Amino acid sequence: MRASWRRTGRAWGIILVIAILAVLPIALNQVGILGVDSYFQYNRIYEAEMQLRHANFSFLNLYSFQQAGRIVNQVYSPLLTVIFGAILLVAGTWFKFQVISMVLVNFIAGISMYYGAKRLKFSFGICVALAGIYLSSFSIYGFVYSTSWRALAVAFVPLLIGSMVDFYRGNWSTREMLTLGIIIAIIAQAQIISAALVLPALVPFFVIGLIKTQEKWRALARLGLAILLALLLSLNVVLPYLELLQGSHLLPPTNLPLINGVTNAIVPYSDHSSPLSIAIISLFFYMALATLVLFWRKLSGVARTLTIVSLIYLILGTNVIPWTVIGTQWPALESYLQLPRRFIIAGLSFLLASDVLIVHELHAQQLFHWTQSGIALTVTMLAIAGVSSLAVTSATLVARQSDPNTSIAAGLATNDNNVYAHRYRGKQIKKITDLQPVFHVRDKSALVRVVDRRTPDYVPIKGAYSTKNDYYSAYVRYVIAPKSNFKHQVLPGGVLQLTWRQKKAHQINVPVVVYGNTQVNLNNKALAHSGLKTSLISTPTVQGQKGINRIKLSYQPKMLTLIGIWWSVLAWGVVVIALIWRGWLKHREIKQSEVD
Repeated sequence: MRASWRRTGRAWGIILVIAILAVLPIALNQVGILGVDSYFQYNRIYEAEMQLRHANFSFLNLYSFQQAGRIVNQVYSPLLTVIFGAILLVAGTWFKFQVISMVLVNFIAGISMYYGAKRLKFSFGICVALAGIYLSSFSIYGFVYSTSWRALAVAFVPLLIGSMVDFYRGNWSTREMLTLGIIIAIIAQAQIISAALVLPALVPFFVIGLIKTQEKWRALARLGLAILLALLLSLNVVLPYLELLQGSHLLPPTNLPLINGVTNAIVPYSDHSSPLSIAIISLFFYMALATLVLFWRKLSGVARTLTIVSLIYLILGTNVIPWTVIGTQWPALESYLQLPRRFIIAGLSFLLASDVLIVHELHAQQLFHWTQSGIALTVTMLAIAGVSSLAVTSATLVARQSDPNTSIAAGLATNDNNVYAHRYRGKQIKKITDLQPVFHVRDKSALVRVVDRRTPDYVPIKGAYSTKNDYYSAYVRYVIAPKSNFKHQVLPGGVLQLTWRQKKAHQINVPVVVYGNTQVNLNNKALAHSGLKTSLISTPTVQGQKGINRIKLSYQPKMLTLIGIWWSVLAWGVVVIALIWRGWLKHREIKQSEVD
């Protein structure tokens, strides 16, 4: 057992080194990286850091998103965002936080893949090599490029490989089912859509395992326990969102043509500005397809099922599927799925594992004449290629972010009308290089305030959503443009206050949004929602008085929502304590065996 722990420690150390090497050019060049999702995610992380710093907690985002009284953190990965906010608090600057968070997400992805591969009984070298391939892959490097939160979600997905094996083999023990519930809950804590996308991958293993097991009702009862645990651990995400939906119409995510969100991973080509991950994925895809056709009868049921599932996920992310027609028939998918490549991102770890499993089984039957060392060498070579190409591409990304000719919009991989830059220390922000100083100062508010991104996610809107309305332009008109005319303050008790002066009494639009349970107080007088005149995006128009005016916003969640959140947090505490206790018991067993 002691040798096993040493091997595990060695694996963790190697994976950590690989995770660092992948982002080393960024760390050495001291250049902060921003992408299309970075400002949205960094606003959320800054909010969490400030609420922790001041112990001033609220459903409202008090310090971020233009201080417009929006609710984002509470409905989007609240628990993990608090953890990242704590890291930012300790790190001190955005740049230090960025490097730490990149390494952390890479490390989590690598460790998850390592343990997923271990469940298939691969050798130590192959498990570590697969970890290197996965952490440098298309699924994960989005966090390095643009702080894509789905990369954090799918970093945990390889842990489901063990649950797939347990399902198939009829190992529906209470311990394994509870483990499954925890894994699903962790993925849901990061991103609900990612959890929804990976759940169908479990269905074939569940069905086959249920047919094979002799204790069907007991197995289903244990699965029910896993489902209840996953729901309990996810209450802090689900209940706040349901509360907002009940009291308000929420602006759905950006509508994107599905066909524009595919990635042709079955075409083995990669240009010099991208990592080799797509080419490596293509290689794994064709190998899986060919071996499945040639050796169908020679492969185990687990290998066949895992391979079919992974191939389906990969094909769903390409333009082989008629996504244009699908988008026309089901337009809601263009808002909620958005990017069919999410299927590839979610299912990639299954493809990596299935290929190596096939090779192992063919080798065991002497149908494949490579030695174990040869297999390990090949997988390791692909891992080195993936990690090295990601490091090289990171250096290219650094060069682009250091180019004084790159505009703010181009640096953020978006359009000019989505970015509204301000002044920093008297200088107008025009180029992406103008943002580099704010990465290295201890005033972390600078980064989120010098640029406003037009991202009105989860904003309440008037009436039902309609494609005829331009909600994004309305957000600029009613929030971003006028906000500089108001003084924003955060008061104790989770209260946001805006102050302004008027030369005479008149009506004025205040750049804040009002949800169903938002409490509004104007000049020490509570305003009823029924009497509020609101804009398309629920900003209120109020009757201002001559002189100084103050409006205060707070949010009082429903008691059921609060109870659910606290039960979820308590459950996560129990899970963490149980995992620590389990690790301590194993450590004690090792010590005891040494004494004996």
